[in-house]
Amino acid sequence: MNVNTLPYPPKPVINRADLPPGPRELPIVGQSFRYVSDVLGLMREAATYGDLVTVSVKPVLVYLVNHPELVRELLVVNNRSVGRGRLTDTLRYLLGMGLVTADGPLHLRQRRLMQPQFHHRRIEGYGEIMTDFTLKHEERWRDGDRVDMAQEMSELTLHIVVKTLFDLELADTVQRIGASFELSNNYIKARDNQPPGLRNLFHSMPLPFTRLFKRELAFLDQTVYDLIEQHRQSDREGSDLLSLLLQARDEEAENPEDAVMTDRQLRDEVITLFAAGHETTAMALTWTWYLLATHPEVQARFHAELDETLAGRVPTVNDLPNLTFTDRILTESMRLYPPIWSTGRMAFQPIELGGYQIPAGAALVSPPLIIQQDPRWFDDPLEFRPDRWTQEFRENLPAFAYFPFGGGPRLCIGEGFAWMEAKLLLATMGQHWSMSHDPKHNIELVPLVSLRPKGGMPMLLERRN
Repeated sequence: MNVNTLPYPPKPVINRADLPPGPRELPIVGQSFRYVSDVLGLMREAATYGDLVTVSVKPVLVYLVNHPELVRELLVVNNRSVGRGRLTDTLRYLLGMGLVTADGPLHLRQRRLMQPQFHHRRIEGYGEIMTDFTLKHEERWRDGDRVDMAQEMSELTLHIVVKTLFDLELADTVQRIGASFELSNNYIKARDNQPPGLRNLFHSMPLPFTRLFKRELAFLDQTVYDLIEQHRQSDREGSDLLSLLLQARDEEAENPEDAVMTDRQLRDEVITLFAAGHETTAMALTWTWYLLATHPEVQARFHAELDETLAGRVPTVNDLPNLTFTDRILTESMRLYPPIWSTGRMAFQPIELGGYQIPAGAALVSPPLIIQQDPRWFDDPLEFRPDRWTQEFRENLPAFAYFPFGGGPRLCIGEGFAWMEAKLLLATMGQHWSMSHDPKHNIELVPLVSLRPKGGMPMLLERRN
């Protein structure tokens, strides 16, 4: 697929005098080198210039949107005038035109087809799968073990997403899919850090890394197409997501052939769900375990709630409303370390934002990581304080001061699935284990597609009585 054939508006020609303020630019290169080497530092500095800021990342000028009301205007009010555009060209190498990367009528159609499959009553049926796999994963842990919690959570969520998505659980098959996806994901990250012209050139050349990516992508494609065919030929009506997507019908379609997804559309959506349901949940859990391990008083209250509410039982979805402190812990964790740390849009039509005229073709970025640590909305914003999330606080918080799952018509379709999975896994493991962070490990953020800790997350395990 040629990702450059989509009908995007041309890159705008902009008079610098008409732009919002921003960090000083270097001649010719602007802030390009710093954007690649220290994007978080650049964004934090840029945010000091105001609520709408421009950063020159040659050849692109990025509008940085730092205020909840402006984020609402961008994602909700102007949702028909903006899309993902060129900002997801690199992701399309892997995801194709799934929900994350599709724009316009295709996105609306796919969203309409898929939304019923994520109704809370459907996804609640996956709760037992999640706790069963968690208990099985714990069996290999030993008291006093030193583990990389980022790797542990990645392996666990990999098994869960493959089971819920495909109804597969053979260890060798799951590991092969996971390894192939990890390599493909690393390729996307590497290419995304390059200027568009260089990125496209390297992707078209038979370089070793590119050839390896295309080989692994071919394996993923063939695996998914084989599973689609197997599911289609099966007589049973499965409850895994692929089976549900095969049954999905668009009742508003004018032509019968447009009422169902093609195999290519199914492939793109399945790979997209795999990516969203695997890495982002794993990172949310990793950061939550880190925060619990470095705040023993919060971890003690977390364990006390689990002991009182569950009394040793395996948690179910019916227990989740009663695990209120666990919910606050996860909410606060995703405030400080949102797995999807930045949300991007491209203007397909001119829009007005914050008193400025934004031309068609402009790139706009709204970073939850910056906004969710703004002292205007959160007292002691860098402190881990789950107790801040009272009902009164939630009601008074501006919309889009907290948006780890995005917002507007492109709100993450799997938000309910992700919250349920994260809370069930925390509750299941928290009953049996205490965590402590290796004090020799320095935390450093790696802002790739998701927000990762550099060097993993080494933790020491202690079995609870």
